[in-house]
Order: sequence, then structure tokens, then C-alpha cells
Amino acid sequence: MLVFAVPSYYVPNLNPERQPVRYAIVSDIHANLQAWNAVLTDIAAQRVGRILCLGDSVGYGPNPSEVLESVYRHVDAFCMGNHDAAVCGKLDPALFNERARRLLDWTRTRLSDKAARFLAAQPLTLAGPGFRCVHGDFTEPAAFNYIEDHADAARSWPAATEPILFTGHTHLPALFVIGASGATHHLPPQDFVIEPGKRYLVNPGSAGNPRADEALASYCILDDDAGSVVWRTVPFDLDAYRAALLAAGFAETDTPFLERDPRRHLSAIREAVSFSPASTPDQLAHGVTPVSELTRLSRVARRWKRIALVAAVTGFLAGAAGLGIARMRPPAAADGPLILPASELSAVAPTSPKNLLPALPVSTDGASLSGWRVRLDNPRATTLAAMRDGIAVTVTNGPARFRIESPPVRIARADAKTLQIKVRFLKASDFAGHAVFVIEQLGESGSGDHPLVVREIQDPPKIKRDRDGWTAMDRKLENSLRPPTRFIRLAIEGEIAGTVTFADPVLEPLTQ
Repeated sequence: MLVFAVPSYYVPNLNPERQPVRYAIVSDIHANLQAWNAVLTDIAAQRVGRILCLGDSVGYGPNPSEVLESVYRHVDAFCMGNHDAAVCGKLDPALFNERARRLLDWTRTRLSDKAARFLAAQPLTLAGPGFRCVHGDFTEPAAFNYIEDHADAARSWPAATEPILFTGHTHLPALFVIGASGATHHLPPQDFVIEPGKRYLVNPGSAGNPRADEALASYCILDDDAGSVVWRTVPFDLDAYRAALLAAGFAETDTPFLERDPRRHLSAIREAVSFSPASTPDQLAHGVTPVSELTRLSRVARRWKRIALVAAVTGFLAGAAGLGIARMRPPAAADGPLILPASELSAVAPTSPKNLLPALPVSTDGASLSGWRVRLDNPRATTLAAMRDGIAVTVTNGPARFRIESPPVRIARADAKTLQIKVRFLKASDFAGHAVFVIEQLGESGSGDHPLVVREIQDPPKIKRDRDGWTAMDRKLENSLRPPTRFIRLAIEGEIAGTVTFADPVLEPLTQ
């Protein structure tokens, strides 16, 4: 069993200083790890600043724990979906059809009570600057009604005042527009620029259980600066999803979109609705948060405490089990721990005035690094090696994710106004994927892990600096140290195949 410490609900401020932001709007991932990883990879290339999820991270799919762990790490704010509400006991399962109920029952066996409490803490709607999000419709979010045509959309306009409304639930990309005439128009999904005097209702489609003509994940990007919305469609590994489905004991018929594998040349299955909206007051989702204001949301101010987990991995799934919000059946043979060690490292003092970080070790057992914490998604396919010039991470039969993090380092804010990161890295000829450097500002730990104050991602430069292929990064951080910050941590994380080597990481405090 994975034991996951789920924090009390806190709404982070997504845009506290009202700076232009690019939001990725995703919905209905439905425990499809392959599709979600493909969407995350696509998002990483789109200069997105915040990720919002319109609900239903779980249900239907075979990897609820892994997906829930990943969205917890990557998504800034959530709406509650009907599957989320049913899993955490806030919606009557009788509203679902037999197949959906059976898969919901299975999903509950994979998630701990703490995971259910995490889902239960999510609000029904999110209110952002100029936009609002919901899973179903805006007239009664707790009923989870579908918006399928212009008449459904027309009922939502009076229920919200924002120019742009985002909704999920149908798994079908959709666009509705209303202008001066007062008539609601149902348009094919298309990129658009927001025009004064018009309002828009946008469904990004499904990031994990598509019901459109093609078996493609989809999501939207709202560009706050350009005043535009664009759709993204992303292919994902259908064969890997099918294998995960069968390994979990599901039948292929449990996932209709597999019938739309383009290699089979079959037409779309359109009648896939598996839920009846609540029609009476006693059927409404109960005990839920009606709305969360995104102007009070911020990842950089997130008070959620970092997850503590005791890891165990299933041997029959192709991927490693997620970091936790899960209760897995004991595997016949475990791959090994996902995090070494399982708990957060103890805080340390700065190594020197010029470098806050401890040195990388000169040896390794292949899966851990002395003084640093290692997380491997697929331990059997991932190895660490101490090279003369640094630490090499190699993934065979990839891609797979990894995270290498320093211990929290105490920092005297009075002596440092900002930080400078320096590191060298080398991508081997077989390298594919992406890796980034993450600087995390942390608060005092209290009785648990250090709470995250700021998480700043630094993409490495693409220009090689020497004849041997090494690239050097030397960069001042954009964000100055925040008032609650008492500790600094560097993490190197990514999703790769092949080999990448890191050397000489430095975090230098600067006084001006």
C-alpha cells in the first residue's frame, strides 16, 4: 500500500500580480496515463504558465493512482468531476450506467481514504480573471448536466458573467458563441481571438477518453496576453494503453475509443454517454465547495504540504506505480522503491558561500545518490552512474520519468536577494525527451515536509558550448526570494530515453 499524506485544501493564487498567463485547460483524463503523459509533453512545448483541470482525473482508465499523483504535481487547480465526486462519496453511483459503476468500484479499491479526501476537497467551479471553469454546466454544477447543443449552452450564459466559460464532461471538443443578437451559435472547434461584446463557451474535449472521430487526446490553451484560445490534439500510445487496460483486468470493450484506432479504419462511436445528470435536489452532489476564486490561487504561494509516501510498486503493470494517492494490490515481485529515501531529506547548511548545494557523490549503487533524493518512475529501466564528469541517468526501453533533488538548504534571506544557477550537462547521441532544472523555495517544515513557496522551472539552453558536446547553463533566477522562504532545493527532473549526464550543479546566493 502507498501511504499518501494529503494536505488540507488550499486555493493557490494562479495570477496574484495579474501578469499575462498562458493557461492549459485540460479535462476528463480518466486514469489514462499514456494520454496524460503525451499531453504533458505537448504542454511543455507551449510556454504554458498554469494548468487547470476541469475534473474527472479518474474513472474508466487503468492507472488512477499514477494519473492522480501526476496531476497533483503538475496541475495548479481542479474542478470536481462527476467521477471524482462518486469516488469520494459525494455523488450517488446509481446515476451511472452499469459499466461506469463497475469501473468506479474498481477505482475505489486502488485509492486510499486520504486520496478520496483529496478529491473531495476540490471545488465545483473555478473563477479566474475573465473566465470561469466547471465540469458540467453552470446552471447547477452539482448536477453535472451535459452541454451538448446550443440550447444547453444558452442556459449557462445567465448563470455566469465571465466572457469565457470552460466546460468538460462530454469528452467532445465544442465551441459556442453568443453576440449582440443574443442567439447562441454552435461552431466547429476552431482557434479564435476573443472579440469585445461576445461570449464563448469552450469544451476542450478529453485528455484521456476521447469520444470524437479520432482517438486523440485534446486540450485548450487560453492566452491571457494575446486574448486567444487554441485547441491542441495529441496522439498517444494506444497499444500501451491497451496493454495497461488488460493488465488491470479490464476488457477492451470497456474503452470505446480503442475501436477508433486509426489502423482499424472504423467509424466513430458517438453514443458513449454513461451518466445521467442529477434531476432532483436529493441527487445533487453534496458537501462540495461551490466555487474557488482563481485570483486567490497560486502555485508559488501553495500551502499544500509536500507529499510523504511509503512506496511499493506493482510488478504486473508496465510502468511503475505512482508516488502515491493510491492503495495498490501487493505485486508478486516489486521493481523497487520509487523514492530513495521515502521521506524528505533533512535540511542542511550551505556547502559554501558560493554554492548552497552539496556536491554530487562520486559513487552510486545505480539507483540512489548519497545526500540527494532520487525518484524513478521505472527503476528496472533506469540506472544512475557516477562518471568522471558527473552523474549519468540512462533509461532503456524508455521513455521514463526521473527526479533527482538536493536536500533543503537553509538560506539567510538577509544575505541573498536572488540566486544564480550554474550547471553543465551532456546529452548522449541516443538521448530523446526533455529534462529541466527546478529551483524550489520552501518554508519552515513544522511537523512534516517543507511547504512549497515557489517552484521555478529553468529550461536548459540548446546551444552546445564546447567541442565535447557539453552545454553550460549560467542564469540568474527571474523570481527573487519570497518572504516565507527559509530553504532552497534544486531538482533535476524530466522524461527521457537514452542517457543524459549532469555535472557541477551550483546555486549561488547573490546580494544584488
